[in-house]
Amino acid sequence: EEDLEETRRLLLEQRRINMSALHQKFRDGHPDGLADLDFLKEESEGTRKLFRIIGPILDSVMNGHVLVIDELEAKLHPLLTKAIVRLFNSAKTNPKHTQLIFATHDTNLLQYGKLRRDQIWFTEKTQRGATSLYSLADFKLPRGTKVRNDAAFEKNYIQGRYGAIPFLGDLESLLKDPRNGKADQTK
Repeated sequence: EEDLEETRRLLLEQRRINMSALHQKFRDGHPDGLADLDFLKEESEGTRKLFRIIGPILDSVMNGHVLVIDELEAKLHPLLTKAIVRLFNSAKTNPKHTQLIFATHDTNLLQYGKLRRDQIWFTEKTQRGATSLYSLADFKLPRGTKVRNDAAFEKNYIQGRYGAIPFLGDLESLLKDPRNGKADQTK
């Protein structure tokens, strides 16, 4: 078992590369050479995340593998997240029809992501604490009808029409003094 762990460690070390980022420097508004920055210490979290996921994204699209990413939007600009989703949704850039399965809190993708109803799934906690998973394509509105293809998915979701909205409770109560129920003014 010790040899196995040592082999694993060596393999991981061989996969590491040192990266730096070159950025244009300016002096008095004019280009003045390049600055060599330590990628891991000086680049943004979003840039570093993009570099972590771009390999699996390209491998997935090029080789037809399903790709699963939790919280796709975390640390990424919304337009970048949108571009990644569109990459998978385009017959031109994804001729092998590779699937991207992702969890997100970015409701903007419901608006401009150009997702079909069968591509949108929600999770909601039941009263017993279990998680229920359901597709927007199968969701029944109060009148028993299905959601239309041209519905305003984001707007309707935010309004709670599809469920899966977190229960926030009374957040203001966290600021109240438990002794008198009034807002704590000492801080």
